[in-house]
Amino acid sequence: MTLTKITAGKDDPDTGFAIATYNIHSCLGTDGAFRPDRVAQAIRALDADVIGLQEVGWALRGPSGFDQFAFLERETGYTVIPGLVRHHANAHFGNAILSRHPVESVAPLDLSLPYHSPRGGIDARIRVKGRSVRLINVHLGLIPLERRIQIRRIGLRLLDGWRGPALVCGDLNHWRRTSPAMQRLHRLLPGGVTGQTYPSALPTMMFDRILATGDLHLENHQVIRTEGTRVASDHLPLMAWFRFEGADVLSEDAA
Repeated sequence: MTLTKITAGKDDPDTGFAIATYNIHSCLGTDGAFRPDRVAQAIRALDADVIGLQEVGWALRGPSGFDQFAFLERETGYTVIPGLVRHHANAHFGNAILSRHPVESVAPLDLSLPYHSPRGGIDARIRVKGRSVRLINVHLGLIPLERRIQIRRIGLRLLDGWRGPALVCGDLNHWRRTSPAMQRLHRLLPGGVTGQTYPSALPTMMFDRILATGDLHLENHQVIRTEGTRVASDHLPLMAWFRFEGADVLSEDAA
């Protein structure tokens, strides 16, 4: 598999940056093969400043004992911030944020509900080109009521006094463009992109999203569909390019 470097976006050296979100399906490809090297190659080709990954590690699938977080850090050169939702003798599984920039702080975001599969997010603050940027990477549930509660938790976390650029990315398992819950989140994060990312072989569903505050100007976005990404995972990566603009403050009126 050969992937060329993605160059469709704009990236001003002083005020621009690229972000991607990618559900890697425990490095199991659409051909059924466990190939973490293909996922690492896809990540390197994205060449993003920060990346949110979902379904990293092993639980119900993937070889037990293989540390996918450590492998991806070693093979991509990114700093990998793990966010485990299952960590016991039979699982080492969750989300991750990959960053090329200094990480200022990291906090978990519990999105699990009783009688549902464990869910979570990572709330990180990253120094990107002299600006402190907040990134929350999440993987939401399959049931609409579950997602509504999880989206509410994300909104409440964003309203903790943060006064700077913020993004939420991830697999939201939400195939409609909008809903009452998503509309509330969009009021906090009006800059949003999605695209047909699932299933990777013939994508029709818009599960994956990148949302941003108003002080981040969207320059471009793209679903990365190549020969390699179509087989590396059951999702395709979604990528966006932003430019810093004036300061924006999250308002409780939007929650």
